[in-house]
Amino acid sequence: MVQDNDIGAGTATEAPNDNPPPPRVPRTHINPAVIQVLKSLPLISILQKNKEIESKNAERALKTLNHTLDKDAYPVPGSDAASLVTLDPEDRNRFKVPSFVSSFRDYIYSSLAKWIADEDLKDKEDLKLKRKANDEPKLTAEEARIAKRRCMNGKNLVPWIVGVPWQTKFPQSLFDTEGCVAVPLPFFLNENLEILNVEAATLPTVKTNPNPGETKGIAILDVEKLAARFGKELSLTCSQWTEAAGNMYLFQKERDAVDTGDSHSDWYNDHFNFYLSQRLKVKLYDAWKADELKFRQEHWASYGAFEGYRYEQSFRLSEKHHETMAEIREMMTATNKVQLSRDGGGYQAPKSKYPPRSRLSDRSPSSSFPSGSGRPSSLPTDCLICGERGHDSRRHGNSTTRIKFKDGKPTWAKHSNRALVTPDDRVLCVNWSVKGSNAVCAHGKDERAHLCSFCGQNDHHAFSWTCRPPPN
Repeated sequence: MVQDNDIGAGTATEAPNDNPPPPRVPRTHINPAVIQVLKSLPLISILQKNKEIESKNAERALKTLNHTLDKDAYPVPGSDAASLVTLDPEDRNRFKVPSFVSSFRDYIYSSLAKWIADEDLKDKEDLKLKRKANDEPKLTAEEARIAKRRCMNGKNLVPWIVGVPWQTKFPQSLFDTEGCVAVPLPFFLNENLEILNVEAATLPTVKTNPNPGETKGIAILDVEKLAARFGKELSLTCSQWTEAAGNMYLFQKERDAVDTGDSHSDWYNDHFNFYLSQRLKVKLYDAWKADELKFRQEHWASYGAFEGYRYEQSFRLSEKHHETMAEIREMMTATNKVQLSRDGGGYQAPKSKYPPRSRLSDRSPSSSFPSGSGRPSSLPTDCLICGERGHDSRRHGNSTTRIKFKDGKPTWAKHSNRALVTPDDRVLCVNWSVKGSNAVCAHGKDERAHLCSFCGQNDHHAFSWTCRPPPN
């Protein structure tokens, strides 16, 4: 619209090619003071001024035309056109309302009238399209049910070609997600892409924040939840990385904008091919895979160009790191062999003048926790804490989690500081818990230590299986 251009486009005049026309001299917006006054004019004054300017611009254009047709009769062309005073966008949009236009009918100038007509035609075309969409016949409930059921077209079947590698179809949810968060590389394994296609409607999603200028977010894949199923970054083997890298490149190729060639996917081609072309890529995989992820995430965040020298430097450092770690492992292996040869070659610790003291942890399970109940010593040990067979109470030593019986009830005794103790850390008599009154121990008839390790009662011992069922 002409009146929205503060500068205006003057009428062109003829001039020799080697003599460019002089710079245009403003006729309306001649200085900042005038511009400020023009902005403060009421609407009716702006309309009157623009109508006057348009009339004079028409005279200038006609004078230029006459000069172009007959320079002898009209030796002087018309001067440059003057700019119109800019209408406020809110005031201009009010002219879409017919009643508002009728209030200023005498002040409507040609360019404003043209804008009003264009907007009216545009609204009518939109209304026509809307009516056409509404005029389409609506399906009945039964027809809609049948349409949803009979929706498969066998003509769209894709033929399998022998020798052509399998290629998956990337679901739209993957494109939507990549536009918001970086999709991890394990998502592009063949098996995971198949899951994304087959289970598309039931996979977990999250709602994004609205983009600038939009009021609603979109639903994208819940990457965090799916990563627990598909695998997180750096969890792939080298062969899996190769498979996923090829699929990610094909995916990014489909994201190239129209008429841009492969300018976007070329970065991924260069990125993945750098590592694929390395002779020691498999041997050094654990050393370079973290750098590969770093470069890929940096590109997603900053969209930087591919810089091969950075990759060369990083890969050489990874190779050096791998060699250093290999040397350290060799040194440690050699040291261990020397120590083992010393221990097995006659080296003995000096004898102590004191006899060795028997400790609970030094005893065998059969001597520390006898089977009891008349069982032969060769049978598996039963636990005095959880009652299960196959281990003794030392298995639960200093446990930070609450131990439970097989039926889900919490246990009573615990193992702490190499001893079987009560919940308040008082020592229990192991022999009495196993054999009851037949036990031989240093506690005598000390009822404080003679308590069932399963329930804490003193009228029966643990392996009498009075309060707990015996293990199978």
